[in-house]
Amino acid sequence: MKNRLALVFFLALGAFARADLLSDARARFQDGEYDQAAKLFEQSLEKSPPSAAVFYELGRALNKTGQEARSALNFRRALILDPRFAPARSALQEANVALGIPPVKQGWRTRVVERIPLDALGLAGTVLFWAGAFAGLSAFFPRGFRGGRLVAGILSLLLGLSLVLAAWLCDPRISLANTAVVLTNGGSSLRSSPADQSEKLASLPQGSTIDILSQRGRWFYGQAPGGTKGWFLTEGIVPLIPPP
Repeated sequence: MKNRLALVFFLALGAFARADLLSDARARFQDGEYDQAAKLFEQSLEKSPPSAAVFYELGRALNKTGQEARSALNFRRALILDPRFAPARSALQEANVALGIPPVKQGWRTRVVERIPLDALGLAGTVLFWAGAFAGLSAFFPRGFRGGRLVAGILSLLLGLSLVLAAWLCDPRISLANTAVVLTNGGSSLRSSPADQSEKLASLPQGSTIDILSQRGRWFYGQAPGGTKGWFLTEGIVPLIPPP
């Protein structure tokens, strides 16, 4: 019993400390101490579960210090946790303009997550799947086989599976798992082979994203937003989804 009470006490103490840290960060931001606010927001994220709001606030603080690429990274991280977070999306667009990154055409996944909460989509799919499964089984008893009920059950089951699959595919934590952001000053270069003197295929501005496909030593092989594939140095390349 005493051990449990001690655990509860330390958990509560930790929660209060994290709340104080976040409050201090917000106060520093309001006072114009943006560098210190950014450090405190980062500490809060290290000690607490990831939060879309805190990533957004960190991005704002970094933007105030002229670190557009790092601010864009944190706005993107906020949108991974909450794809419908409109302030983070607007802030990301403004940061990309400042970085000179051309707008990228939205894919179907982005359009889905902006309009439909993924939890609701997954829940609806699960309900339809199990409703279809029970309806399909009930078609065989207790009063003999009923084809109409079996067909309705199969359709409901397939629709439920489709919705669950769509929710899984659209989840940014899945679709962006291999995406990274270029933070190197001056950007990076996409080359035809993993060698410094190889042909330069494209330039990757600071703040741009790239899909990492494989790695060889100090080189990544990946795909740029325009679809061009090539090699680029790992230095200054940060995963969009922070490591655990």
